[in-house]
Amino acid sequence: MQSCSFGATRKTNTTIVPTVKKADATTAQTACGMTFWRQLEEKWNRIQVGRQGSYSIERLMSLEHYCNTTSWTRVILVCVLTPVPALSVALMLECLPLNSPSEGWAANWMFWLRLALTHVVVGFNVFSQMTVFVPGLNFTFCKQFIVTIGGAIGLVGAGILAANTIGFPVPLLMQFGTIPTGIATSIMLRLVIGPVIFTSGSPITIHLKRFYRAILAFMTLIGIYPLFKVLYDFVPVGYRGIIVLVLPVWRFAAKHFIVYAIRDLEDLIPEAVASLVDFFSSLFVSVCMSSSGPLYLSMMFIASDLGQILLEMRELSENAHVLLQIIQQEQTGSTNQQNTSKLLSTILDILKEPGALRAKSLKAVRLWACLPHPLTPQQTEQLLNLESACTNDQWERLSSDRMKRSSVQTMQNVFKTKISIVPTPNLEPETFSPTTADIIEAKNFHTIGSRSGTKRSKQLVLQGLQLLFHCEYLELVEYVECIIPIVYVVYKSVLEQLPNVVYYPGGAGNWGIATVVNILVLAVLEVISLVFLHQFLQHKFAFSAMHQLAFALETHLF
Repeated sequence: MQSCSFGATRKTNTTIVPTVKKADATTAQTACGMTFWRQLEEKWNRIQVGRQGSYSIERLMSLEHYCNTTSWTRVILVCVLTPVPALSVALMLECLPLNSPSEGWAANWMFWLRLALTHVVVGFNVFSQMTVFVPGLNFTFCKQFIVTIGGAIGLVGAGILAANTIGFPVPLLMQFGTIPTGIATSIMLRLVIGPVIFTSGSPITIHLKRFYRAILAFMTLIGIYPLFKVLYDFVPVGYRGIIVLVLPVWRFAAKHFIVYAIRDLEDLIPEAVASLVDFFSSLFVSVCMSSSGPLYLSMMFIASDLGQILLEMRELSENAHVLLQIIQQEQTGSTNQQNTSKLLSTILDILKEPGALRAKSLKAVRLWACLPHPLTPQQTEQLLNLESACTNDQWERLSSDRMKRSSVQTMQNVFKTKISIVPTPNLEPETFSPTTADIIEAKNFHTIGSRSGTKRSKQLVLQGLQLLFHCEYLELVEYVECIIPIVYVVYKSVLEQLPNVVYYPGGAGNWGIATVVNILVLAVLEVISLVFLHQFLQHKFAFSAMHQLAFALETHLF
């Protein structure tokens, strides 16, 4: 019996061990798979444009003041009226009649006038931004006008020379026209402003380089995006779905190109990416949807856009979830829990508290914005105080020493109070003093609590500033993607009533109700996503996304 039971036991053991090993192997494979996908998701989130920067404290204060002082009427008017000037200029240019290209370049003098006026409008916009980007540059309105006219003459002159040599109309005129325009503009800048603009040792050189990189990126996208439309028209209709699938990849690469070009202008990254890449992409999608083609292509554009919206909202939700956890931890250890759910107030309250953040903790935070923002005198004074604290190398060490000394003195006072409360009259008075271990324990308790609170506060500030950057980027993207289709519908509807429509691709008569509905469906989806984003931020952080959108439009796009 013993041998039988022993044999049975051995048999049972030999059948169990492989099962356990197999279960362990399955668990390990599952854990490895989850780790791989988690790492892949983290890398994906890390390369998103919304994670490529964060707010500066100056911009945060300016936004907080804007949200508290701006009415909803102004916010709505800013969002609605922002595209009106550009649309008005485009429609006025279309009112200038064109002649048939077969009549030659000389008979089409109105075309050259339109080209010159277009350059003047764009040039004034660029040079007005140049005065903001380059402080100390003596570039008055009169000088801007002279340089702009000189650049327009260079562009039109080179275009006429090419038309006389190659023929009219000149292919890729806007792409190749950037070369003579750049040469003529450089000469005019040298004559009007002087050699300081080209001197390497000039104090404005670093600002000029940043501005030139931004303009070069802008001109590059202007030259490349029309080629993408040419590629779309060149591909047979049955294979155009591939172009629709490639568009998000191309857009992603173009956005990172802009981020790389203006890395020194971190506050401008959301506006630059949205007003350049998403503007051209939305315009490209609207033009493609308006052209005659299968209905499934329009559905693919809408589905692709909807998929990108869902991915962006999911990424923002994860980013917000991390911040909410930090806020809840901060709220647990805070005595004043009134404004902890308000994102802007929470961050500013932490910065206002003396000793809440050490100078070293602020090294990862940009204090001043890359461009000046409107601030109240109190906000300016607070920024100057933070700057003076951060520039003092001994601030952190002296602050820590004071905290340690105050903690020891506090504990000694507590122990002395206990001696006076519990006397021993029948015995010789015993002097009670804290031991070294007691002092170290009390000091460590205070230091650990202080470090824990400081760490949470630092994480809250860093994560909050990054989330504000992320939110502004998404708001601008959704705004551009909803406003451009609407503007295109208005522009195309007016153009159909003008004689110049016969010279555009497709000609007259190809603009119907079905095309308008398809484009407006795309715009409605973007409007819904923007409203959802506003409700999400309002519910989670008591923060108005529409106010932030209007703030971004007023500070950088106007």
